[in-house]
Amino acid sequence: MRVVLDTNILFSALISPHGAPDAIYRAWRAARFEVVTSRMQLDEIRRASRYPKLQAILQPAKVGAMINNLQRAVVLERLTIEVEADDPDDSFLLA
Repeated sequence: MRVVLDTNILFSALISPHGAPDAIYRAWRAARFEVVTSRMQLDEIRRASRYPKLQAILQPAKVGAMINNLQRAVVLERLTIEVEADDPDDSFLLA
């Protein structure tokens, strides 16, 4: 099974290590499913992790490890389908 994880789910896994998002992240790391991501999402994670409110609660080493793990997932270089999401910033996740 291939799954796209929203950036908020990924950050929540780092913030709340015993919550549902962390269980999802750990299931992926245990190879229970395959994650699909994109260069756009990796850039979004890098950018958003530098926001002051997130810097206060995220450990840079954990964010870096997550990015490294995601780079070993299925990474789409370019999205070819135009999709409109309720939040325009999330369109790339649906494509």
